[in-house]
Amino acid sequence: MSDLHPALAAFSAQRSSAFTALVGIEFTAIERGQCTLRLAIEDKHFNSTGRAHGGVVFTLLDSAMGAAAFSVLEPHEVTATIECKINYTRAVTGGELECTGKVMHAGTRTIVVDGEVWQDGALVAKCLGTFARI
Repeated sequence: MSDLHPALAAFSAQRSSAFTALVGIEFTAIERGQCTLRLAIEDKHFNSTGRAHGGVVFTLLDSAMGAAAFSVLEPHEVTATIECKINYTRAVTGGELECTGKVMHAGTRTIVVDGEVWQDGALVAKCLGTFARI
């Protein structure tokens, strides 16, 4: 992992940021252009209908995709989410989610990242995001 962006190396060493720790997101794997995270669903993640809040699923996606984008940056660069399009395909009422962010294109100004959340072999959400090189 020595060629990783310094901020990403710190993330992988600590396995979380303050926000991801608050949500309960756990680091699983990182390599150039790809990051995998997981989240064990708890009562705190539920909305009023007893399902995992869509914002929780999106937070998992944005975190994995952002880390994947970080993995292709130069050491002096940082990134920020410009936009994301998400499709929710399955309600989550418990269990564990696994999320992968994968860089599809790394340009000079933007990075396009694909994200997926899976649970027990079923697709929960699919996302495509654009991240800025700053």
